[in-house]
Amino acid sequence: MRRGYWFLKGVKFLLLFAIFIALMGWVVMQLWNMFVPELTGWQQLTYTNALLLMLLVKLLVGFKGHAKHYGRHYWGHKFKERWSNMSEEERAAMREKFKNRWCRHPEE
Repeated sequence: MRRGYWFLKGVKFLLLFAIFIALMGWVVMQLWNMFVPELTGWQQLTYTNALLLMLLVKLLVGFKGHAKHYGRHYWGHKFKERWSNMSEEERAAMREKFKNRWCRHPEE
């Protein structure tokens, strides 16, 4: 039972991934054909060319997505250092500030 569940979940993931890639290829093709030929005089893309262009960009830029992680460790370290130097009253005030800012609940 459990093995079949994970198999179906994997098939569902692969199907959704294939649909996502197909949709992104169509979007790239439409955007390219809408702007690039008119601006530069280059020819229009076919669907296959759009998929290959997406693959080329991923190969050149990378698959890991490092760009979203730049600076995160630095600021986390700075916050931990600041937090460790605070008194208990300052920590309580900071917790209250975070609670009021991020955990807003409607009045009951």
